[in-house]
Amino acid sequence: MKTQLNTKKIKNINTMNTFNLEEAVSLIYRLAVLKQDTPEPGKKYSITQIGHICGVLTLNDQIEIVIKFHDEMRQFTKEEFQNQVTILD
Repeated sequence: MKTQLNTKKIKNINTMNTFNLEEAVSLIYRLAVLKQDTPEPGKKYSITQIGHICGVLTLNDQIEIVIKFHDEMRQFTKEEFQNQVTILD
């Protein structure tokens, strides 16, 4: 009995909820705000609440987004980003 190795390139399936590079880079220079800082309807955001997505980094084989706020820089995994951040138009 002959056996063959399957040498076809298998598409890398993202089993974890992580950013891929194209997705992360497409967010650069977008404005973002933390969901916890969302003002009441009809009120505007304070300039100190708005951050901009300024970078992408790879840490522990996971791509993360870097957001610069008025008084701090924070990095987010995709899961944290989806749960804690809102992108502004």
